[in-house]
Amino acid sequence: MKTKKFIIPCAIIALLSFGCEEKIITDKGETALELKASSDSVACDQRASSSEALQLTWTSGTNAGTGAAISYLFEMDLKGNDFQGGMKFDIGKTDSRVISFTHKELTDTLLYFFPDIPLETYSEFEARVTATVASPDVPTQVSPVITLKIAPYKWRILTIYLIGDAAPNGWDNQLATAMTADYDNMSLFTWEGVLKKGELKFITELGSWLPCYVRDENDPGKMVFRENEEDYPDYKWNIEAAGIYRIEMNTEALTIQFTKTGDVEEEKHLYMIGDATPGGWESNLATELTEDENNAGCYSWQGALNAGELKFITELGSFLPCYVRDENDPNKMVFRENEEDCPDYKWEIKSAGNYRIELDINNLTISITSLGETGKYEHIWMIGDATPGGWSWDNVTEMTKNPNNPNEFSYAGHLSAGEIKFPLEINHDWSGQFILAPEANCAPAENGTYVVGNQPDNKWKITEAGNYRIVIDAANETISFTRN
Repeated sequence: MKTKKFIIPCAIIALLSFGCEEKIITDKGETALELKASSDSVACDQRASSSEALQLTWTSGTNAGTGAAISYLFEMDLKGNDFQGGMKFDIGKTDSRVISFTHKELTDTLLYFFPDIPLETYSEFEARVTATVASPDVPTQVSPVITLKIAPYKWRILTIYLIGDAAPNGWDNQLATAMTADYDNMSLFTWEGVLKKGELKFITELGSWLPCYVRDENDPGKMVFRENEEDYPDYKWNIEAAGIYRIEMNTEALTIQFTKTGDVEEEKHLYMIGDATPGGWESNLATELTEDENNAGCYSWQGALNAGELKFITELGSFLPCYVRDENDPNKMVFRENEEDCPDYKWEIKSAGNYRIELDINNLTISITSLGETGKYEHIWMIGDATPGGWSWDNVTEMTKNPNNPNEFSYAGHLSAGEIKFPLEINHDWSGQFILAPEANCAPAENGTYVVGNQPDNKWKITEAGNYRIVIDAANETISFTRN
């Protein structure tokens, strides 16, 4: 791990002149100059970095009734060095005779002036204040020396999170799972819980991939601190079987240990994928089937399918392993673990409609039953400055679905001069799917075609306001504009 750099804090630099604009009390009386500390022993703690660690105060000293101003010099050095080095703060004239350090300021300041002192170990320091009166008749005063024992902290990573498909919350770096830090030994982190089969690594900040801890290339019991992408390859640990695990990590020694403490029944999932399914061929958007609670290994699904092909995968994001169609019997399945197992045969849905799918992975059987024709889309809307609702999502105009033809949608009414396109879903961030024109500023036609998507954002251009009839045939992907 790279060493944290320490610099002298701006707050300490500011002490050199903090008394310049104060109203100074001129009569100091006969008070003896004395320096006091809020504690004579301080162990700096990174976890309390913004809390006060040490406060130093001193009395005014005396100006012997002369009314002359008093300037102060604060000094602190290693014990026995007779103030030959160390820190010297020329504070000047002030009645605010206080120096305060947070745990971070105290650590940073000590390491700036005394870079060779040990971390997390007490070093002894001596401190004093010198008061100089702006009158030749009053001698310089030096406070009695006080002794302080201070241990600056060593900068460490304070938070570590599990992330990966083996971790409870997957690869979402905003929801990564926190490990538990050992209060007495800040290098130790532990976690115990259920891990899935898959990969994982460890990030140090929610929402950020770097810095992180990854696996040593040659020793899975060792970690590498990866501060940027050029540091080291992004090696991960592989959890070969789901179970209850205890993870113990030492960020100082860069060691890690995984101990399996119990078994869990691994969840089995089954998803359908293909252009016939709602999620298409995107493996992360595959549609999950439901397992029968009373009949393990039996799955079912019911809903609308498009014309096209489908098969079944067992893990989101992965095309293998999967279940494919038996070459000779469409009511039979074959488990395909890798590409060499068997050909990638799929089931064909010849026409869009409602279907029920039932399959049994124990006996490798499947049935796909048609429940009747359905439209390709449930709804189609119109949006644009040519439409009655303009570009407002709250006022979009829904087209009318033909009760005798679920793929036909129509609109009859006024259109203004302007642009128009057709949302297939209400999505206020404009990231949803639309029926779009095949080219920009497309002129409306009685026998036109369209494309479905989001980009390029091509629209139809209505150049003449008037009453129009629009008919969309979703089955044949045609669109007709007729001006009445």
